[in-house]
Amino acid sequence: MSRRVFAAFVGIATLSLAEGLARLLPPPSAAAGAWRQQDAAPEGILLDGSPWFLWELSPGTHREFGVSVSINSVGLRGPEPGEKSRPRVMAVGDSSIYGFGVADSEVFTARLGAPLQADVINAGVPGYSTFQTLNLLDARALALEPDLLLIGNLWSDNSFDTFVDRDLLAAYTGWTLSPTQRVRSVLERSSGFRWLDWGLRVRGHAVEATRVGWTVGRGGDPMGKRRVGIEDYAANLDAMVERLRDRGGSVVFVLLANREDILHGEPLPAWEPYRSVMRETAARWGAPTVDVPAAFVASGLDVDALFLDLMHPSAVGHQLLAEAVLSTLGGWPQTPIVLRAPSPRPVYSDPFIQREAPSK
Repeated sequence: MSRRVFAAFVGIATLSLAEGLARLLPPPSAAAGAWRQQDAAPEGILLDGSPWFLWELSPGTHREFGVSVSINSVGLRGPEPGEKSRPRVMAVGDSSIYGFGVADSEVFTARLGAPLQADVINAGVPGYSTFQTLNLLDARALALEPDLLLIGNLWSDNSFDTFVDRDLLAAYTGWTLSPTQRVRSVLERSSGFRWLDWGLRVRGHAVEATRVGWTVGRGGDPMGKRRVGIEDYAANLDAMVERLRDRGGSVVFVLLANREDILHGEPLPAWEPYRSVMRETAARWGAPTVDVPAAFVASGLDVDALFLDLMHPSAVGHQLLAEAVLSTLGGWPQTPIVLRAPSPRPVYSDPFIQREAPSK
């Protein structure tokens, strides 16, 4: 064996060993020597700053608003995912999907596993927009090999706030909005690369992220812009579908509810254009939609029984949400959900955003 061949063999073996050791370590997190913030309320949500996602859930068992919450080493709510041995369902979205204010066993995702005979992973994170969810999918969640993705992103995207996700993520992350994302998306499959990237690039920016992440929306006047513009929202929903389709999986859209759906207090709520985008995206791909507002109305229950506040489902609401998901799936995984080639994405406009008059 020549020296070059032997050196190449040793190099490959060393890299393989390093990769194997890196896979045994928990995912790199901004908690390691960075910063941590607790929601202002007593027993609030515990979050770590992250230049990848702006913020992420802090692993461990915590008390949140009077209930026990378990965050695994991947930074997702629920038990450790372990090795895949049967079909996997993953739910993404913000705090309504995460299960704000309800115990681990009461979240709708915890109620789906037994009837589906599948592992169900809750990848909802409080405050996450579709931009952050796409980053989470690319960084960690898709590595868990979901066969079906429940897409529930709605409230954070359409909210008016003091920051715009695209601007913050472009400045502070190395993920979806980076010109080198395609190359990085391949490298990120390596645990060793993620740890090297953490040490050389991310760790030094963790404190900087605290000024632009979760805290930036606390106080101040909203700037009159959505966190995610409606065109970006439509594109991000398409990107999520493409992620699963390219891996042989499928998606179901979860159209979330709030109190106004029961009370009918506003003729055109500000979130309705985003709901329309979700409905139309589902129709273009041939993906099922879970109509949660219809399920809640059909229950005949009072809004105080269904919600903890304006939009977060109660334990009863999560039970109805689980039943609505099971009804929509109609026998999955035995009955597959087959996506079709989508029609072109329409051009969307937002009637709630005032356009500036062109300069003369």
